[in-house]
Amino acid sequence: MKEEKSAITFLLDSRIFSKNGIIKCLYWYSKEFQISVNLKDDFFYDIRLVSNIEMSENEKKKYKQKLNQEFIDYNLRDIVSQETKTIRELIIAKAFAHGEFDEEPKGDLMDPLGIKFL
Repeated sequence: MKEEKSAITFLLDSRIFSKNGIIKCLYWYSKEFQISVNLKDDFFYDIRLVSNIEMSENEKKKYKQKLNQEFIDYNLRDIVSQETKTIRELIIAKAFAHGEFDEEPKGDLMDPLGIKFL
């Protein structure tokens, strides 16, 4: 890997941040950085991003702030996805149920909107 000057490191608690959320977040940076993720002390993800080009300290700071927010964002997305899984499965099941659970439409064939003409 390149020298320490172009590296950004994070230590994320695996009891708070999901592995899936971290990997999904880091994927978007794989063109700009060489990325390594290691489990440290069974509870922490040791994440190291080494830039493919030289970066100033200001650029590193901006990337670190942005990544920090994105780790939180992707972790929240993962939580929401897990909590809504059953609902999504029910919606998909209903969509492919071929009308077995649909109610009969109100009105009749000749008057679908329920407007009676004299």
